[in-house]
Formats: sequence, structure tokens, C-alpha cells
Amino acid sequence: MSEEIFDSSASDELKRRNLPELLKFADGRAVDSEELWNERRAEIAEILQHNYCGYEPPIKAKVTGNITKEDERTAFAGKAVYQKMDIQCELSTGSFTFPCHFAKPKNVAKPPVFVYLSFSDSFVDELLPVEEIIDGGFAVAAFYYQNIAPDTDDNFMNGIALSYGRNPFDAWGKVRMWAWGASRVLDYLYTRDDVDLSRAAVVGHSRLGKAALVCGAFDERFSLVISNDSGGAGAAIFRGKKGEMVKNFRGGTSGHWFAGNFRNYVRKEDEMPFDMHFLLSMIAPRNLYVCSAKEDLHADPKSEFLSCVAASEVYHFLGKEGLVADDVIPQNPVTYHDGNIGYHLRDGSHFLSRYDWNKFMEYRNNEKHIC
Repeated sequence: MSEEIFDSSASDELKRRNLPELLKFADGRAVDSEELWNERRAEIAEILQHNYCGYEPPIKAKVTGNITKEDERTAFAGKAVYQKMDIQCELSTGSFTFPCHFAKPKNVAKPPVFVYLSFSDSFVDELLPVEEIIDGGFAVAAFYYQNIAPDTDDNFMNGIALSYGRNPFDAWGKVRMWAWGASRVLDYLYTRDDVDLSRAAVVGHSRLGKAALVCGAFDERFSLVISNDSGGAGAAIFRGKKGEMVKNFRGGTSGHWFAGNFRNYVRKEDEMPFDMHFLLSMIAPRNLYVCSAKEDLHADPKSEFLSCVAASEVYHFLGKEGLVADDVIPQNPVTYHDGNIGYHLRDGSHFLSRYDWNKFMEYRNNEKHIC
């Protein structure tokens, strides 16, 4: 572990930021049992859907996969089985289909699997070191997020958005749509018998790190949720945050990512009935992993770390370990892998690196985190 330098107490900093309480209902009642936590979790889900990510339509999708390309002989130096398939979703409004890449190591009967939201339509992607993942004993299923819904201000007239009506207030934004795509990939994986579905993880970077968190919060089949450099409206709490704020999500480049109501909090983050530790708390008691980069000041690694500390309260309440870390805010590279919330801060800027992937695999391989 690299030498660490810290600037303040994490607990003191959280007190200064005055976050909304996780274990207290909106009407002030305390959460003092697991049953009441389940009720509070449902209330948190309502708050987030109404004010942040939007409501997913009541979609019932029958999902199948049609393999369109396969290489069982030479893929990744002959170490892997590679397949490309069309994920076919039969909906009440018609059919929706998108492509997905899949690879698994030949020498592992049922490997754990990463469902990866990709910035590329190709499996050859600088953010996805497939061969290293295969060598680590993992399978990976990757899909291009814009095949679910284009990342443009198109008035929601393309992709899965076109299949359902919407309102300008609390209908699902595109981050939730991309998260929906990850869940459909998992639906498809459930039709196979060659991966360990008890060890399925969803992974995303940047805006797709936000989508991975939303996916994992609302799809409890994922036993590990991984957010890399997701920043504002992702892992980082807004109160006291530097860099990316709600105002950055109201224009043509990203205004379509979230529910329309989210824009009500432009320069009013302190008035939000939630902060992003609410989203992280919905993943409890399952495993959560947050990665930060030292130079990614727009995302604000300090606020990503503090969000993990804040969400740990729910893990502790449920008898789990949250983030196991010193009560200090890291400034230099550090790794915390002992709790049900994993975290690392690395050198460098906004990127999903091989270093990050190796940390994810290291965490997933820790017997303490096998669900």
C-alpha cells in the first residue's frame, strides 16, 4: 500500500456536510429494525426515482439471446470462448434487440461474471482489458450503452425510450435506461449455465458508473456493484462537493441523463431530500466497490470516499461491515478491501485502467466478499 497523507477526519467532515439521515424516515421516525429498514429503503427508492433517476416503466421483458458470432478456438490466445449475440427483449409494446459481447475462460467451469456498460460498440476497448479479465478467471459480458438509448438530447425519440410514454418530471432518464440494459444482459445470462450467477457484478465508468450504481440499487441480483470515477450524481455526495454539480446535468449534453425533477436542485443541492449516499445505501447488504482517481477533481474523490463512509451506517445496521478504513480522508493512493464496501484511490485522472480492473478482481476474489 502506498504511503498515505490525510487532511482531516472523515467523521468530522461528514458532520460539517450535514447529510440527510439514512436511518430516519421522512416523517422523522427512527429506523430500529430490519423490517423498518426495508420500509425506509422503499421510501429512499421513491425519493430517488421522483427526484433523480426517474421511474422505470412497468416493463415485463422476456429475454433470449441469439448467438451471431462465435470463436471457441483462437479467442484471446485460445484461452477463451468468445461469442457475440443479439439480446432480444419481447415487450408488451413490441420487440427490442441490442448486441452484446461475451467471453469466458476455458479453464474455469463456471466463472464469476462482470456485466460491463461499455463506451464502445467493439469488444476491443482501451477501458476493457478482456485478456487480463480472462486470465484472472472471470467472464465478461459487455454492451454498448448507446444501443439502449442514444446519449443525445433527442427528445427521447430513439432506443428503448421510444417504446414507452413519458412525462417531463419523473419519467426515467437515460442513466436509468442504460441501467435497464445491464439488467437485461443479466436476464440473458440466467438462461445459460456456464457462469456463476451468485457472483455477478455490474461495472461502469464515469456516466456509466452512475448507471451501474442505479442498476445495482434496483436490481438485487447483482452481488457486487462497481462504480469507477462516477462523481456527481454517482458515488459522490453533493453537499460540500467540488467540481461537477447538478447544474452540469441540465444542458443538451447531459440534461437527458436524469429525471426532469433533478433540475429543480440546480444550485440548491443543500435542499435535496437525499444525497448520493442514499443510492449507495440501497446496495446494502450486498457488496459495493467505489474507485476514485487522485486528479479527477471534477468527480471529487474526497466526496466519493465520504459517501462510502456515510453509506456504511446502513451496512453496520444490517450486521455487515461497510467501508473498513481509518477515520481520515485519503489524499494519496490507498486500497480498502476488508469491508462490504471496497474502495481505492489511485494516481492519475479520469479513466478506467488495468490497475482498476485488477483491484476489482482482487476484491471479488476475497473470500469475505463471496455472496
